[in-house]
Amino acid sequence: MAMGEGGDLNRKMQEVRSMTDAKGFSADQERIWEMLALIHSEISEATDAYKKGQPEEAVGEELADALIRILHLFSVLGLDPEALYKTKMEKNWERPYRYNTTRGG
Repeated sequence: MAMGEGGDLNRKMQEVRSMTDAKGFSADQERIWEMLALIHSEISEATDAYKKGQPEEAVGEELADALIRILHLFSVLGLDPEALYKTKMEKNWERPYRYNTTRGG
């Protein structure tokens, strides 16, 4: 299967890419470091919203922003998020209970 075909994540990635291209957001490979930092900033905004007691919808909106940025980056990297998600979940299901936790997870 070619990158971007089939699966909900791939359809959402294509939708995000269409929107980001239409709105003038760069897909330049030289911006990958910046795109990673922007994903991190969205997670930080979600953390801050939660810490400040904002409604869960506000936290969720920031998480949705992170998801949009992640899907955009998948498209720039030419990766198949659906296949990667499936493979990673299969690996995770094979792991032992509470794998890789040292402090309660």
